[in-house]
Amino acid sequence: MSLVKSRYLVTSERAYRRADGTVVRLGYLSRRAQVFSVDVNTAELLRSGAIDAIPAAKRKELARLGALVDAQTDERGEVLAGFRAGSGSVRHRGFTIMPTAYCNMGCSYCGQEHYKSRHSAERAERLLARIEAAMDRKETELVTVTWFGGEPLMAYRLIGEMSERLVARAEATGTGYHAQMASNGSLLTEHKLRYLHDSCRLRRLDITLDGPQEIHDRRRVLKNGRGSFERCVGVLSNVAHDDLAPGLSINLRVNVDQENEAHVTTLLHDLAAAGLAVPRFTVQFMPVHSWGNDISAVELEARSYARRETEWLRLAADLGFGWHALPTGTKTTACKATTRSSEIHDPEGRIYSCSEHPLVPGVRDTGVLARTEDLTATELRPAGIFDDWYDQVENRSQPCNGCPLLPVCGGSCPKLWREGHLPCPSFKFNLQERLDLVAVRRLGLRTAETGVHAGR
Repeated sequence: MSLVKSRYLVTSERAYRRADGTVVRLGYLSRRAQVFSVDVNTAELLRSGAIDAIPAAKRKELARLGALVDAQTDERGEVLAGFRAGSGSVRHRGFTIMPTAYCNMGCSYCGQEHYKSRHSAERAERLLARIEAAMDRKETELVTVTWFGGEPLMAYRLIGEMSERLVARAEATGTGYHAQMASNGSLLTEHKLRYLHDSCRLRRLDITLDGPQEIHDRRRVLKNGRGSFERCVGVLSNVAHDDLAPGLSINLRVNVDQENEAHVTTLLHDLAAAGLAVPRFTVQFMPVHSWGNDISAVELEARSYARRETEWLRLAADLGFGWHALPTGTKTTACKATTRSSEIHDPEGRIYSCSEHPLVPGVRDTGVLARTEDLTATELRPAGIFDDWYDQVENRSQPCNGCPLLPVCGGSCPKLWREGHLPCPSFKFNLQERLDLVAVRRLGLRTAETGVHAGR
């Protein structure tokens, strides 16, 4: 058997020194989402393609890791086949529910148009019947609900009523079930968090904080003109101090553009001072991008953003926040829009495949796949415009075909690719710096050239 380097292996540019003096490079194998170290001589042979010069025992070990593969293996075909299988599976059903179309904030970069929608018990019943039918299906092992908006906590009572039904059905059928939520945090209380965690099985909460108080309250102003930073951070501080809702992980999302990039460091220090720099609070930096609206005046160029992001990741790690330098799991599908096992429901009973279609002018009408009354409870959503994504990747009409990070990215966002934007995740552009973080904070290595901590 002739072995070649996996097309999904990336090795570090930098060399590192272990405590025993051994000099190594890191490899990131995206097909398994794993980081490993290898001596510099072997790393150079891998990089040059001189596989036969690697000692037999080492070749065997690298083949076991997946860093070397049979030359006849069609790795790309296998990865795409895995994506297609994952996208076609009904083992995991995902339902994104917008219980209201209204939001109490008016963020300048938001592409949605909000309005006060009227609740319909009939529509809610049809939606519940769809989710319960998924739980009744023997092939379904897990159902997840994502509460989305608008601002979902403006429909807090409805979320509780629907969750009571879903939790009861999950227990009756033995189906795994949990929920997550994306919220602006302005309506949070300790009581609500306890209830959502204990009774509604909320296991992940995403809260957006765009800077220190003055910056956040200017960018994400409530429609009554008031700010929300102090109240939101105060609640989260109490959650951290008292270890409330211990099964709930909280992701602090920072939407970054030219207007607030200079203030991210201050935000991290402020959040740490409030007691949030603990592992259950992760920090996620996200460059602002268009949802069909024009944000070109403030949008950051991808590579420029990636350079700044490395500084913030390093500081977040230093302060004690939860952080992820690199993906630790491969994708089964690119996103909700590429699998019929996931669907998005707006408050009017319309079903979408892409989360950037509801409430967004234009595509909120053209992106509708069906209405709940059009489908039986057991039918999967109709195919959407992105369900052929992997065919496009395979026939090279999209540039992801040759990317070594495809298994952990999946193509990121088919919608943005088609609109002419570059949606590649930042780790594509700052991979070396992220490997530095892994080397120092996970593996205890130092740079071989200077003996100082890598990435410092």
